[in-house]
Amino acid sequence: MKKQKKEPQTDVKRNTQTQRPGYRDILRQKEFLKIILAGLVNRFGDSIDAIAFTWLVYAITGNAGWSALVFAVNQLPSVLVQPFAGALVEGMDKKKLMVYTDIVRGFTTLGLAFLYITGTLNPWIILLFTLINSSVEAFRLPASLAAVPKVLDEKYYTYGSSLNNTLCTVIQLVGLGCAGFIIASFGIGCAIAIDGLSFFGSALILAFLKIQETNLRKEKLQVKEYFATLKEGLVYLKEVPVLRNLCLLAVVINVAVTPLNSLQSPLIQEVLGQGSNLLSTFSLTFTAGMGIGSFLYPFLSDKFTVRAQFTGTGILMGTGLYCYTFGEHLKSNVPAVYLLTITLSFLLGMSLSIMTSALGVQFIKNVKKDYLARAGSIFNAGASAAMPAASLAVSALTALCPVSQIFKLSALFCVIIFVSLAIMRVRLE
Repeated sequence: MKKQKKEPQTDVKRNTQTQRPGYRDILRQKEFLKIILAGLVNRFGDSIDAIAFTWLVYAITGNAGWSALVFAVNQLPSVLVQPFAGALVEGMDKKKLMVYTDIVRGFTTLGLAFLYITGTLNPWIILLFTLINSSVEAFRLPASLAAVPKVLDEKYYTYGSSLNNTLCTVIQLVGLGCAGFIIASFGIGCAIAIDGLSFFGSALILAFLKIQETNLRKEKLQVKEYFATLKEGLVYLKEVPVLRNLCLLAVVINVAVTPLNSLQSPLIQEVLGQGSNLLSTFSLTFTAGMGIGSFLYPFLSDKFTVRAQFTGTGILMGTGLYCYTFGEHLKSNVPAVYLLTITLSFLLGMSLSIMTSALGVQFIKNVKKDYLARAGSIFNAGASAAMPAASLAVSALTALCPVSQIFKLSALFCVIIFVSLAIMRVRLE
């Protein structure tokens, strides 16, 4: 009797090799987890600071105009400094840069808290400290973006980005929940100081980051060489169709959500006829929706093409913006208004999160590693520049038509743009 030959177990090996990555695989990426943990510490401090700093500015100035000015100064470096910072960051040690920038931001934020507690803070100092922190952050962001491919394989980008976004949303909710208690119990100065300490915590975690750097610049970058590097990054983005389309899409998304960002209070009061409690409910459910969207994104990316992801969530976002206007007919029915707001804000948060997750993952996947800091800084600057421009347009529209009409126009803009993506088959991957 002949012995039966054992068949080689190639199928098992093949299945193991082709098995799709998941969240468990990200938990094994120790260096990437350090970046996530540092970001979570930062996000916790920032979420407390987001409320405390708003109170601080108004407490010092007593003027809403100063609040708008501080916001504008905070956004300015993202538009003007970050594109130039990216070219410098490209040949620098990303780990050291992230650590040093966190330390600088820690000292400036603690200094702001100290001046407030001692009663020596004034509006001009607030502007100066805001400008310093935002300018330093303009270097921190491209360094962080360029560090990711050095510690995480491309096959893990989708789940890595989603895990990071989901955890950031959770920690942001925790921070927002703690902010009111901290401010009420210990004061604004203490809340700002906690944000300052969070930067030192982030720097400490990143100090233990192990990252392999290649092509580091050994000599000082000359002015001519710097502008050549910057130009090379701009040309690269322009000549790669996928990246060019993703940049334009980022601008479109920011323009589409501008009414939602800048007209929240008028929406709640004028359209929905409610007060600050509904505004808090809106913020919480919107943030929760973003967290769920980040978590679900990898599963959706396995089932749908990138174009389908953008088209579906874009149409959903446009529909949600339009449905807010139904609240005009429900003002007398408070439970119905709350139900409408909770449902729509959750869906909008989820759809926006899926869109931004897909945008970020596709951008990193399609950019060469040597161009990532430059391309990423230009990408972020262009997207950021769209917000103040769109805000000015929305401000002008408020003088011509009611808030509900602005939301209808925004909804129409969304639907037209994202349906066009599907019809024209714009290349996005």
